[in-house]
Amino acid sequence: MGIAEDFAPSFTQKPQLRQEDEGNRLIFECQLLSNPKPDIVWFRGDTQLAEDTRTVMKTTPIGSNKYTVALELDDVIETDAGLYKVKAKNKMGEVAASINLNFSPADDPAEKQIDGLAPTFLKKPSIRQEDDGKRLLFECRIQADPTPTVIWSHSGIQVKEDKRHKFSIEKDGHSYFASLEIIDVTIEDAGKYKVTAKNELGESNATISLNFDSGENGAGFAPSFIEKPRIIPNEDGTLIQMKCKCSAKPKPEVTWYKADKVVKESSKIKIIVNEKDDTYEIICEITDPIGPDSGTYRCNVKNEFGESNANLNLNIEAEAEPEGDPPTFIEKPKIRSEQGGKLVVMECKVKAKPMPEILWFHEGKVLEQSDRISWTVTLKGDKYHIRLEVKDPRKEDTGLYKCNIKNFHGELNANLTLNIEIVPVIREVPKVVTISKKKTVVIECKVMSMYEPSVTWMKEKSSIKEDNKHVVHIEQVKDGEFNVKLEMHSVTDKDKGTYKLVAKNEKGEVTSAPVEVTEIPETIKEEKPKIASKLKAVTVTEGQTAEFECSLTTIDRKITVIWYKNNVEVRETKDVTVTFDGKSARLKSVNTKFEASGIYKVVFSNSAGSDESSTELRVNKKEEEKEEEKKEEEKKKEKKKRRRRWEKRLEKDEDIVFLHFLQDVLRNILCSILNHLFTLIEYEIEIYLVHLTWDSLNPLVFVFETYPRPVLPDENIKNPYAEGKKFPILPKKSLPPYSIQKTCTYILDC
Repeated sequence: MGIAEDFAPSFTQKPQLRQEDEGNRLIFECQLLSNPKPDIVWFRGDTQLAEDTRTVMKTTPIGSNKYTVALELDDVIETDAGLYKVKAKNKMGEVAASINLNFSPADDPAEKQIDGLAPTFLKKPSIRQEDDGKRLLFECRIQADPTPTVIWSHSGIQVKEDKRHKFSIEKDGHSYFASLEIIDVTIEDAGKYKVTAKNELGESNATISLNFDSGENGAGFAPSFIEKPRIIPNEDGTLIQMKCKCSAKPKPEVTWYKADKVVKESSKIKIIVNEKDDTYEIICEITDPIGPDSGTYRCNVKNEFGESNANLNLNIEAEAEPEGDPPTFIEKPKIRSEQGGKLVVMECKVKAKPMPEILWFHEGKVLEQSDRISWTVTLKGDKYHIRLEVKDPRKEDTGLYKCNIKNFHGELNANLTLNIEIVPVIREVPKVVTISKKKTVVIECKVMSMYEPSVTWMKEKSSIKEDNKHVVHIEQVKDGEFNVKLEMHSVTDKDKGTYKLVAKNEKGEVTSAPVEVTEIPETIKEEKPKIASKLKAVTVTEGQTAEFECSLTTIDRKITVIWYKNNVEVRETKDVTVTFDGKSARLKSVNTKFEASGIYKVVFSNSAGSDESSTELRVNKKEEEKEEEKKEEEKKKEKKKRRRRWEKRLEKDEDIVFLHFLQDVLRNILCSILNHLFTLIEYEIEIYLVHLTWDSLNPLVFVFETYPRPVLPDENIKNPYAEGKKFPILPKKSLPPYSIQKTCTYILDC
């Protein structure tokens, strides 16, 4: 959504009067359009109204840039009668309307109330040039009823109609078209213009500035003197003023010189700059002038767009100055391209008397005329046309150009920056290249351009958009030359036709000669991959590099290659990499581990089929690792051998006794014995008794020696079955399975 343009207020509904509270409250109400929101002022007669306990003013938004404006009067009295006027104003202009409140008898005359519409501007005034800038038209459209009176002013001074200034106002339906025409435009015409439209219902105004600036650079313009410099002494000769007047945007820096020395302010010398819009009055005052104050003074004014100088000869004897005028611009200096970008023209138009001297600079160096670079000065009436031409512009011609214009009365400089962006040039007919294998057509064309151009390929009268089928390439071959290609993939008979290239930049565009695409490459049947050299078996030692390679009979980079190890796809890691150059596929493994051993397979495939090859990778362990494994294996065998011995011992029923201790104290005694038994060495055990205790629902089995050790006297073990009771024997077949632990503890799983 765009941003709404600012505009002056305009009434969509003229003021109306309604009563409330049986006539005790009166409301004046109207509606208007405005952007930005207007300031509202109410009047009774010529007196501006203010809010109080009886008077209320309201402005209420009712839509986009639309407002309801109301004035409420409470406890109405007879003195409230009169002509009421409402005025709405914003930065774009103002509008007013009135309504009469009459309490007098019907036969009494009332103040005049006019029906209609106060003037409003339907759009902002515009400026139009004709006759190559010699004639300007300020135009605006006004809505009003009755017909408005239109007044134009320039820099606060009303414009009078004369041979250079013409006014017109024409009715067009419900609106009026007003214009101001200025003929033989000069720099003095620059400044702010105001147009005021007025009728009995109100008035409105709008402003517009004329600064002789092109649309390319609205930021400002170089200083130029718009009046002849003057020396004005006072009546008794105690004060001399040297006055100059110039126009500039932005505000210029001002420096006064006497001969070649800068004039500085002091108790004797004062420098004054008076600003109004973009016009500046510059004054150098000398108090109590004497003979040594005589000499040539120069007023220098400059800003980022250029500079200008005015010279004055101060003679205390009041000698007459030579007649003439310093150079002044009558148009903003311009740069333009001609002859399809093969010629660059820089142009200045000035007024001066006598004829000025012209000096051109490029990047601070004095410019000399040559076969490619030349300039002329032509007098037309009282104006000088200065023209610099650069033929076949090159990259080194870019940069800042300065035109120095000087005569006895002053000096003027114009700064112009040349950024060469010449129109692209196409010198050859585009070429068509076909690639049968890929069923692709390529059209290529060379474009001469200082910078990369914007390009569009056309088929017949339609532009081609880039997609999967159409690809555009722009390649810089060398400075100022680009190769532009259009690639069309999977072409068919529909792609036959006439093609051309359009290349453009900010300065213009060029279209190539047409080229015909008449032949479409035939489709070539794709063949499945065929292996030329198969994989070979590889044997390495751990830590070494293992590498496989397999080659095809032909080169085809579109083929898909997948590696497998034991039928599982191989993924690349920091140690494993795979490559394929279109013919040979390689798999490389560095720091190879023993676990990398296995069957490796490579599969080549495309839409027509596949081919594969497989082989084995053997990874041998290092000698020291083999020795360690051998020792570990011997330990496992010894452990297995001892386990078989344990199992054999436990096959005898008489060696297994189950004691069920019912008291906690006995269990604690048993636990204290167990803590000691963890230090037993398996080789010392000959015969074992198995004592059983119950902890929750899981039985635990502990192993003891047959004969008590010295540190565990018999009296520490209280056996409830010691007094001749028979030990309960659990049949062998009902024994639950057990597992052997190194601590000689057997855990029953039941």
